[in-house]
Amino acid sequence: MNAIVVQLLVTFLLSMPTFMVAVGNAWTSYTLTILESANSPLGYKITPNDSNLLSSIIMLGCISSIGVGAYLNDKIGRKKTEILSGLCYVLAWSIITTAKTVTQLVIGRYVIGLGTGVHFVTGVVYIGEISQTSMRGPNFSILTFMYNVGTVVSYLEGWFCSYAVVNYLNLTVAVAFVLILISMKETPVYLLRLGKEKEAIRSLKFYRGSSTITQKILDEIVSMKSQLTNGTNSDKTDLEISSPNEKEKLNQENDNVCNTEEKSVLCMLRTLKSAQRALVTLIININLAVFMGMIAVQAYAGQFFLKAVPSLSPHLCSVLLAVVVTIFSGFSVLVVDLIPRRVLMIASCILAAACMACLATMLRWAWAPDWGIPVVMVLFCVIYNLGATNIPFVQISECLPPQMIGFGTCVVMCSMFLSNFTVLYVFQPAVEALGLDGVFLLFAITSSITALVAFLIMRETRKIPFEVVQNMFEHGYLYQRKIRLLVEH
Repeated sequence: MNAIVVQLLVTFLLSMPTFMVAVGNAWTSYTLTILESANSPLGYKITPNDSNLLSSIIMLGCISSIGVGAYLNDKIGRKKTEILSGLCYVLAWSIITTAKTVTQLVIGRYVIGLGTGVHFVTGVVYIGEISQTSMRGPNFSILTFMYNVGTVVSYLEGWFCSYAVVNYLNLTVAVAFVLILISMKETPVYLLRLGKEKEAIRSLKFYRGSSTITQKILDEIVSMKSQLTNGTNSDKTDLEISSPNEKEKLNQENDNVCNTEEKSVLCMLRTLKSAQRALVTLIININLAVFMGMIAVQAYAGQFFLKAVPSLSPHLCSVLLAVVVTIFSGFSVLVVDLIPRRVLMIASCILAAACMACLATMLRWAWAPDWGIPVVMVLFCVIYNLGATNIPFVQISECLPPQMIGFGTCVVMCSMFLSNFTVLYVFQPAVEALGLDGVFLLFAITSSITALVAFLIMRETRKIPFEVVQNMFEHGYLYQRKIRLLVEH
């Protein structure tokens, strides 16, 4: 099978937890109205505080588990950690399906958060380690695409299915994910770190869709070893395979190679200014992107449309929003490697700010027809997904040294989930205090600030060697194009 096809299929599989957390996030947009009604499946109405907690508790679970996920990544491997993430979803939907009290619902959604935290720190590393360099951008964009697919599916479930059926469907997806993932292989990079080079070669052969061990696969193994040991490609890169016997001989020699010592992550963080600046830059960019408001728009879509445009069906508006966003997030998989990272990020933030400012004025002065608000909201989500939601994730593997990707992903994701929790928890109180127009104006201001910060500190990483990116960070936090050109030449 073609290498690209294999990597895409595996990436779609590894993106299923992202799909499931999207289902979980959107779940509140249609179930809160049911749980707050007299016909609540719990037998009593839940309070507004319960609603806020149900909406935001997933992010608190993420924060709780992301450090554990990073530890398990290195301790038991990427595959087993991802399976553990899937089991969290199985447990969570089992609890939610049988819940008779709001406390049980909160616990179930907290467990979804635990699985999500483990998945995000594992999935990014897993996908990065099985992907060819040319496929990393599109593969990471699939994570966003599957999140949007999950949002669409969740809205459709809420529209057409009963409360109980929705929960059983989500439980079925979680079980299927775990069963399929068992058949996958561990990543070659992790196996090399354990000194299991023969298994690493077999793993890479699987992820490259090859039936035999080729020279290209062996060269890629050598390159991985070089990055892990901070060395340079030795004369092993000149190895040629002339017969099956030589392949077997090389595999036997690889079994005897001792695993080399890697630099301590904390030591690298203390001594490498470039790594420090790269990590800080990633944290700033990804958290500012969260405060642009996309997570709140998706989580409260049904309630938002009910308040903003009561003449239109909130279910219909939510589904149309999710479908359009999903289509364009699929489009972003194609464009992410065609347009420079900085251009895509800055342009999407500026246009998103314009959309939010437009929404604020439309709600404040009612100068547009009812259909104008959903249209601008859809436009905001489309623009956001083309750049702001993808680029910070893609740059994690492009800016951090290989030894720091696991730790760096943990730190970045932990800060992102904390920001998500904050946005979701304060969104409804902020709407009550400032009104929807005031909140959207704040999102517009944040989007403008994000564009400015990206212009000042974000590095251009598209099709640029890792060494060049690191050298750009050596010269301070501010992006200087002249330095990049000097380093490249």
